[in-house]
Amino acid sequence: MDKKKWEFSKPLEYDILSHTQNFVTGFQVKAPEQNKELEKALAKNYENRQKTQEAIEQTAINTSETNVHLQNVIVNQNDYITILKEQIDLQNKQLELNEQQLAILKNIFSSTEDGVAVEQEILKLIQEQIDSNHPLWDFLKDKGGDVAVAGITAGAPVIYNAIRMFLLSKGINLP
Repeated sequence: MDKKKWEFSKPLEYDILSHTQNFVTGFQVKAPEQNKELEKALAKNYENRQKTQEAIEQTAINTSETNVHLQNVIVNQNDYITILKEQIDLQNKQLELNEQQLAILKNIFSSTEDGVAVEQEILKLIQEQIDSNHPLWDFLKDKGGDVAVAGITAGAPVIYNAIRMFLLSKGINLP
């Protein structure tokens, strides 16, 4: 074998070596700058991830607080509905009582019963509610209170009609 074939010439070695040295030198010069840019990019990425994580955590906190507030609103609304139902029940009972009282008054004052029997019943009820010291006592004991009871009996339909007309003017219609 020939020794020349395997030997490299010096200028060829020098060019490869020079090229390699230039590459390494260029890399060494640019590496710190590229590292700084890479660090900046990584820091920016880390900062963005931190902000995203904080936003997610704050959203979770806000959602939790909103859920608590909504639960309170629901509880308060349910309590309010219960109160309204109780008021409706009370108003229905009052309406029922008022209708019963109205029916009793109608029966008393528009009855075809004997007026004397109605007068005596009213007189008896009045006397049960007052004693001898009451100012009406002397008036009621006069002839059994016929005059007072007759006045009440005769005047009640007029008073009832007057009250009915007043209520009608306010939009309330009594039968």
